[in-house]
Amino acid sequence: MKKIVNVLVYFNNATQNFSHVYKLTTNQFYVEAVNLAGAFSEFGNAPYIHYSCSFNKEKFLKYYSHIPHIYDIAFILDPRFKLNGFQKNLEYYYGCFLVQLPMYEDNPIDPKEQYNEVSNLFHQLCNEFHAQYGNTLPPQTRTPFSSKEKAFLKSTFDNLMKKSK
Repeated sequence: MKKIVNVLVYFNNATQNFSHVYKLTTNQFYVEAVNLAGAFSEFGNAPYIHYSCSFNKEKFLKYYSHIPHIYDIAFILDPRFKLNGFQKNLEYYYGCFLVQLPMYEDNPIDPKEQYNEVSNLFHQLCNEFHAQYGNTLPPQTRTPFSSKEKAFLKSTFDNLMKKSK
């Protein structure tokens, strides 16, 4: 019973967050996608919910077996994750789908190649931004986080890092 409740919680959270993902640059998509990948991996063979999980996994992979780069870049730009967090989460995400994804049998997805491609794209974007605006931006002053914000960011990051191991 507890597994069924856990699966329903994962899918409910994902549904609520994905339905708000009309802002293409949201980094929250990636966090939920990684959580769902973990749920599919953890609960995919559980009795009573195997059929539901496999159906939802198939439907999810139809759209997100290859995560669009806009989500990757948004995740990297989040100061909690950066490139290192992106690499770990990308490996975890594709590692949860242990079988070869059928839609990519001819051209399998390699997380390392995906990381290199996105990393190069990110650096190109940074270089282009710097070339266009680098000398015109005023120096930024940093506003310190409140202790509540620090605690929230730390717990979120710690949870993601635990899941990516």
